[in-house]
Formats: sequence, structure tokens, C-alpha cells
Amino acid sequence: MATRRIVTEEVDGRSKVSSDVQIESQYWLDELWVTTPDEPMGTDPGMPALNVPAGHSLFRVCHLPPDAVMREAFAAGSGSEVEADGFHRTQTVDYVFVLDGPVELVLDDSSVTVQPGDCVVQRGTNHAWRNFGDQPIRLIAVLTGTH
Repeated sequence: MATRRIVTEEVDGRSKVSSDVQIESQYWLDELWVTTPDEPMGTDPGMPALNVPAGHSLFRVCHLPPDAVMREAFAAGSGSEVEADGFHRTQTVDYVFVLDGPVELVLDDSSVTVQPGDCVVQRGTNHAWRNFGDQPIRLIAVLTGTH
């Protein structure tokens, strides 16, 4: 499922739409926008990245397939920074808003069921997401680099 991205800008003191495109998913992610110290207003992020450097932010939509599909893909090595069971750690603070659900946020010593409308502030901890349903689950995430 593609996500429509509309970007605005100001030209000669007037606001306008500068682009209106469909972003196709890559590895279950729609990478929507990235900001950097050199591009503080942002730009198209290109290929997905798990980590973003300090001073950068990344805006994305995640499409989490059912757990069996995710585990099979990770076991086959489709996520180089992600363990076979889906666990990963980033050097970011992530603001996650759950659009669909429920989805399970799994941590080293516990897990929590997250429902549509819930928010998670993920602060650089080891974690995995588990979708025990039979349809993809969407999350909106903004990652801010801390290191």
C-alpha cells in the first residue's frame, strides 16, 4: 500500500504545494521525509535505514506483516540490522503512533499490547514488534538520531 506524501514550500512569501507523490513501500516501510543539519527543512530520504545519525530525523509509515511472515523474512536475512526474531536496537528516540492493531511491543523483560491510537516513545532500547493478526498493521514513526 502506497502512502501519499504532500510537501509544501514558500515561494515569494506565498505557500504552495511543491510535490505530491505516492511513496511505495520498501521492506515494509514508507520512508516519507528526512531532515539533516545540511537540510533542516528536509528532503526525500531514499532507501530505508534502521538508524539515523545525531541531528537527523526520519518520518516513516511501517507496515508490519503478520508475525509468521516477519519471522520468515528475518530468518532469511532480509534485515541486516535486525535479529532473526525481529529484535533490534537503534540509537534513536522514536515517537510511534499506532494506526492499526493490536500489536505487541516486546522488550527484553516484558511486553505490552499496543492498540490503535496508542503512542510509544522508544528510547534506544532493544525491542521487537509482533503482529499476531492476519493483516498488516500500520505504525507512524518519527526517529530522531541521538548518537
